[in-house]
Amino acid sequence: MSALVDLGTDALPRKARPISLSAQMSARTAFAAVATECTEHWRTNEARLVHSRAMPHLHQTRVGIRRLRCAVSLFRPVLGKQSPVVEAAHAIRELALPFGHARDLDVLLAGEVLDGRHEREVAALWQARESAYDEVLHILGRPRWRRASAHIDRALLGVPWLLGDDPPVGELAASALDKRWRRVAGQHDHIAEMSPADRHRVRIEAKKLRYGCEFFASLYPQGSDAGGGLRVVTSSGEVLTGPLAYAWYVEDVQSALGAVNDHHIADTLLRSVGARAPEVDEAALVEAGVAACERLAAIEPFWR
Repeated sequence: MSALVDLGTDALPRKARPISLSAQMSARTAFAAVATECTEHWRTNEARLVHSRAMPHLHQTRVGIRRLRCAVSLFRPVLGKQSPVVEAAHAIRELALPFGHARDLDVLLAGEVLDGRHEREVAALWQARESAYDEVLHILGRPRWRRASAHIDRALLGVPWLLGDDPPVGELAASALDKRWRRVAGQHDHIAEMSPADRHRVRIEAKKLRYGCEFFASLYPQGSDAGGGLRVVTSSGEVLTGPLAYAWYVEDVQSALGAVNDHHIADTLLRSVGARAPEVDEAALVEAGVAACERLAAIEPFWR
């Protein structure tokens, strides 16, 4: 790969951290704890991103914002459609949408698809990446971004004291996870016939299910006997059991269902510099998504 490319991949991001919830917590108190972690996750990386322009900091900034949006979706039954926190999270998401283009360029520049490419093509993509990062930093410096961020803080202060039903968090967790499970594993017989747009919607629900597993993990048994003895050893050697092992299988679905879309994004970016992505067997990629979903459907959900 060209020496022009320095993505800052060695930068150390602040990653998502475990959240400690108890069965005695109300759902809204639990939401405040979850949302606070997501907000700290995003803001710590945002502060580092401004100075580093590093790929890991951008990625984790986006992950933190996505996790916050997911938390809002999972806890929506106790927040209400017109809750200030729902509006604030939506505003942050809308402002952060251009971050996705910078992330797509990072993934392409860091990948093997550029091996052996002409220097001119890589240089053009690198310049596009720099322009995309300029736009990201411009957004982060705008008063509108600061107002939206402050709105999140004010909204979270009011969450635990909202009027209306506030059931135990365990009750909400089981219902929220089951709803997303039906939209993911429950669709395994239909994925092959779905349109790309419908498969993308399943992928979004998989993302919500995965983050939900992580948010609510502390409410369920964690040992190797949890979830029917589910156990996963990751590529880095980490051993996952219980809810986090289940989340790994959900992430597998998420990745498999996104493979076709990822290829289309790479091809679009390469076309912008007069190149093309290597051909792929899209039918085989879809079949891999079906297989990942079938594996998930065969596992007994840990919250039942």
